[in-house]
Formats: sequence, structure tokens, C-alpha cells
Amino acid sequence: MDNTKQAVLNTLQSKVDWAHFFRIVRTIGDSLNGRKDRFDKSDMFEEALELCSGGAVQWVDQIGWDHLIKDITQEMKSQKHCLYTPTGTLKKNSAPIKLMNSLGSAANRTIEEVIRFNHLLIVDTGSRSSFAAAIVAKKDIREEWLDFKTDGVILKVPTTRLDFVVRPTEMTVGEPKRSMLSYQQEKRKLQRRILESI
Repeated sequence: MDNTKQAVLNTLQSKVDWAHFFRIVRTIGDSLNGRKDRFDKSDMFEEALELCSGGAVQWVDQIGWDHLIKDITQEMKSQKHCLYTPTGTLKKNSAPIKLMNSLGSAANRTIEEVIRFNHLLIVDTGSRSSFAAAIVAKKDIREEWLDFKTDGVILKVPTTRLDFVVRPTEMTVGEPKRSMLSYQQEKRKLQRRILESI
């Protein structure tokens, strides 16, 4: 394992409170699965990683990557049961992960155009039986794992080629917080306050 990958793995394993992160995932649950809410949900998970790392993983939300670990760029993709089945069995391959939406044909895109990050963090947000995270370095992603679809680029990676940060059996995730504010309601109130201030 090269020094850069080891540094990323060490930071993600030693600095991130994954039990807290996945408690946030459980608390948010399916509440932001609507078409207009999915981008907010993604932002919340990405920012939660910064929060749960005490700032060791910095959320920057740039085109091509979501986080910085010192000067190393990291893209984060989260999906239900993308690494493990609902019963907790490790899958042979990850679920198909969309690396980019091309808003048109991706057939003529190059790997360099699609993969701008140093490392990809794949997070399984399915359930306590599947909560996990793993990384793969850009240089280790093989062309045969990529599918340049007409509307984007899909990655499907063998799980044996991933470096696991945390597995479902390595943490205890507490119950979700039921007193959480309604994100949609708070967002609408904020929008209304902004509109009324104009």
C-alpha cells in the first residue's frame, strides 16, 4: 500500500467516529429521498463526515471531489447496500456507483475527465447490518470497472480491491434521534425569512 493511501486510511480509521456518523445516517433515514432533497442529503452526509472527524476530513464540495485530507482529494459516494447485502454478507462487487452525471452522452469522456479525485470513499448507508466504508485510489481504478453510459459514468468495483475503513461488525450504532428537527420545514422557514427580507 502506498503512503498516500495509507495516510487516507489512517485518518479515516483513527479520526472519524463512524458510530456517530452512521447514527446521523439512521436519524436522517429516508426523510430526504425526494427528487429535490437528494442533493441536500448528500451534502449532509458529506458535512457529517467532517463533523465526525473533528475537522480532520475537510468538506470542500469542489467539482470532482468532496473532501480534503490534508492536500489529498477525496470523493464520497453513499448508497444503500452498495457493499453489503441487507443481511450483512459482503458483496462480490459494489453496487453500480454513478461517478458523474454527464447531462448528455458520456461515451466520449476520458477517465481523466471523470476521475478528478485522488481517492474514492464508498459508504454503505443501508442498515446496521451493512453500514461500512471503503476506499479505492484513483490509480487503482481499472477501465473495465467503468461503464460510460449515455447519461453518466458508472463504477462497479470488486470488493476484494477495496481497502475497508470500517465494517458492520466493527462498531455499535446507537438508536436514531427522534427529536431531530424537520429539515424540510426548517429549510422552508429559512427560504421564507429570506424572501420576506427582500
